[in-house]
Amino acid sequence: MTGTVENHISGGVFFGVVVQGQTVNLTLPARPDPALAGLPRKSGTFAGRRTQLESVCAALAPTEPGETAGTVVVSGLAGTGKTELVLQAADRVLQEDDWFPGGVLFVDLHGYDATHKVSPKQALGTLLRALGLAPKDIPSGVEERALVYRSALGALADAGQRVLVVLDDVPATAKIRHLLPSDTSTATLISSRHSLAELDALAITLRELPAEEGRELLEDVLRVALPEESRVMAEAKEADRIVALCGGLPLALRIVASLLVDVPTRPLAHLRRDLEDEHSRLDVLSREERAVTAAFELSYRRLTKDRARLFRMMSLHPGPDFSVEAAAELYGESVKETERGLLDLARRHLVEPRDPYGRWQQHALVRLYARKRLTSDGDAWGKALIRLLVHLHKMTTLACGRLFDPAEPHPVAYSAFRTRAEALQWLEAERATLVAAVLWAHDADDDVVCVALAVPVSQFLTEMRYLEDAGWVLSAGIRSSRRCEDRFHEAALLSSLGVVLRDMRKLRRSVRAHHKAIKICRKLKKRKALASTLNNLGLSLHEQRRFEQAMAAHTEAAQLFKRAGDRVGVARALSNTGETLTELGRREEAARVLRKVAKIFRKQGDLRGYAQTLGSIATATRNAGEAEQAVELHRRALNMADALLAPHERAVELANLSGTLIAAGDHAAAHAAQQEALNIFRQLGDRRGEAMTLGNMALARQMQGKWNKAVRLHTLALEAFLEGKDDHGLADELTSLAYALLRQGCNTEALENLELAADLYHQTGETARAAETLAAVDQLRKRVGSSTRAVVSST
Repeated sequence: MTGTVENHISGGVFFGVVVQGQTVNLTLPARPDPALAGLPRKSGTFAGRRTQLESVCAALAPTEPGETAGTVVVSGLAGTGKTELVLQAADRVLQEDDWFPGGVLFVDLHGYDATHKVSPKQALGTLLRALGLAPKDIPSGVEERALVYRSALGALADAGQRVLVVLDDVPATAKIRHLLPSDTSTATLISSRHSLAELDALAITLRELPAEEGRELLEDVLRVALPEESRVMAEAKEADRIVALCGGLPLALRIVASLLVDVPTRPLAHLRRDLEDEHSRLDVLSREERAVTAAFELSYRRLTKDRARLFRMMSLHPGPDFSVEAAAELYGESVKETERGLLDLARRHLVEPRDPYGRWQQHALVRLYARKRLTSDGDAWGKALIRLLVHLHKMTTLACGRLFDPAEPHPVAYSAFRTRAEALQWLEAERATLVAAVLWAHDADDDVVCVALAVPVSQFLTEMRYLEDAGWVLSAGIRSSRRCEDRFHEAALLSSLGVVLRDMRKLRRSVRAHHKAIKICRKLKKRKALASTLNNLGLSLHEQRRFEQAMAAHTEAAQLFKRAGDRVGVARALSNTGETLTELGRREEAARVLRKVAKIFRKQGDLRGYAQTLGSIATATRNAGEAEQAVELHRRALNMADALLAPHERAVELANLSGTLIAAGDHAAAHAAQQEALNIFRQLGDRRGEAMTLGNMALARQMQGKWNKAVRLHTLALEAFLEGKDDHGLADELTSLAYALLRQGCNTEALENLELAADLYHQTGETARAAETLAAVDQLRKRVGSSTRAVVSST
């Protein structure tokens, strides 16, 4: 026999529900009990997250009839401010008229704290009591409680008493669905360390605060405690550094603020120095009951044994982010298994996915925590790190071979990279990691690994004009080669450093580095290495405008390459000889040499070298007065070398093409080529290339009679030449600017520029050019009757 249980409560909202065959009729109070339903106090200092806050509030707004109310999940790493965002959003929407007249239900599930964890059943009991149910009316089973809870929320919504449900610190469990309303009106706001992507909800993921917002949070927290506080404003750079050291983590920044409040006289610089020590940073970020380590610990304890080991091993990676393949080398498992593990860690926000897909990152403080666990748990990590470094060396060598040695055979079946584009993409993605790996190996006294890595890594960095990084890598490699007494690689790396210094316009240091390498090569009797170093020396001497010495170096290099049977090496040395002959005005001789070089490159299958040589021949052809033929040669070079030339090489060829187009009278096409070259030089940070292009653009404007534009472009070119440290180019540009100023009637300014140009020509040892420029000054002075300062004699 089935009995009937009825509870009658006067006033409020009536609803009925069937529980295990019994009909329960309850009347809820008009509003939930504020003692149980009220929100925790929100912080008075809330910085950043404005976009996320607006998104959450918009999702919680009342819906149109027939639409379903919003559910929002705010997830992220421990300490990113999930609860604070939820409280700020809930407080704002509760103040909106008629959004939530039924009030708010809040429960903290402490989902990652084993001591205080609240089960869905316990949470439902709390929520039902907050809805006004007496303890005796609350069913014992979780399913029954969920049924009553949902019915109550639906009844309130139907009665115009829409409620906001806020669930804080929710764990990843299927049972959490018991806490979700089933009606179409009640809105739900959830925070969790898991992504909870299985829920049909708007996903808001919180990451670190950017520098400006982190500094704002730090300043606001300090001023609440100390209204006259001014340290953040007074030490803005130190504050930004502290934000960076805290990884933009709001929890860490609030702890830092507390430490500064404790001692109002403590400078930010003092705290910053404490934070810079990686070994103690997590210890510094701790104050009484608040600690970054403790927050991370709750997430770490919920990992399985395998996931915990993967988490720890990722802290070994030297770069700012990592690929799945690199992670697999550290983890010692297959790529598929490693990817599954990373996806699981990403759901818990213990690693973060990066663009493009397949790359991952650990937050800076999480990384320190993982490294601390790695050392304290006694993991055998040495072999894992060696596996990674060997992997990086192998892949870098293959990628550089595919990218920079197109003449070499690379069977697709045996190559990690099917195309040059794939090789470049891999190198660009791993650039920061490769630099960090070389420096780490050097600092760890693993000199053999450091030298092995430095060779291919520096080649990539130099070719792609990452000159500062290349300098760091080569310096570390040279020091390591000396420590392990590897004289051969010391010479090779010294010569490569000379190339980098040349491109950085540090020409004297470049020549010294090459001479040191030559000395070692002669002592070791390494003919081919000596030839390469002499060839590089010739290029630096060329930039110093010591053309005869450059010729001698290139000639000796060509002879040595010939003895070594290296036909491509011979072609490269002869190509440089042709460039120097052009500068010396020996154009016919230069043209003969360059044609010979082109034949060698074509026969050897070196399309990149052949295309570069065609460009040089084109310039020589233009200088011989055959501009239209030269244009065709330039275009052949560019079309043939499409995707073969490095960006800097392409920019140089485009700049040369533009000069030839101007000679041919095609100013529109010349401008387009100049603009493309200028954009590339700027992207690469090559101020000298930018200066030369701007100067050529100015000369084109002069030819068109556009003197104002010419003067502006010449002025920009002068600024770039100054930064590019090219005194010869600067002198040429001053001369060109002077003639543009003369056409505008600015005689005094023109004279001053010519005098400066004469001084620079004298300093660079170009006495003939200096004398020529001084003669122009004298003629101009007589013509315009101006008196100017004395200039340095050209004798």
